[in-house]
Amino acid sequence: MKKNIILSLITLSLLATFSACTTYDEGPAFTVISAESRIKGTWEQTAFLVGDEDQANSIMTEFTINSDGTGIQTVTVADILPITTDIEWQFNDDKTLFQSREIGDTEWNEMTIKRLTLKELWLIQDAGIWGIWEFRLEKV
Repeated sequence: MKKNIILSLITLSLLATFSACTTYDEGPAFTVISAESRIKGTWEQTAFLVGDEDQANSIMTEFTINSDGTGIQTVTVADILPITTDIEWQFNDDKTLFQSREIGDTEWNEMTIKRLTLKELWLIQDAGIWGIWEFRLEKV
């Protein structure tokens, strides 16, 4: 009986600890899979929001993220010819920012990670006078 009570207290303590530890605003609340493992793969945009308003495919983005810090980014604006570039990417120290740049560039483009699961990636970018942009992507 005493053993069950102790195990229950340990379990409750762990649950309370892990439920309070989330890196991203929209989750997941807890995962044993590293951010690097979750972000690898090909991501296709499902929504582009400015503020909270969907911009109905005015900008379409697709990323292929490789584990070696390289990848490919394709951006299509208003259904005009897509632009594909080879990129390098990294996280900041606490893995809350996704940083990317075209290979050869010196300046990093930073986006705040709002959600990173095995299937969903939500990125926030401050576009200055054009507002706060949110890209919602799904893994393909």
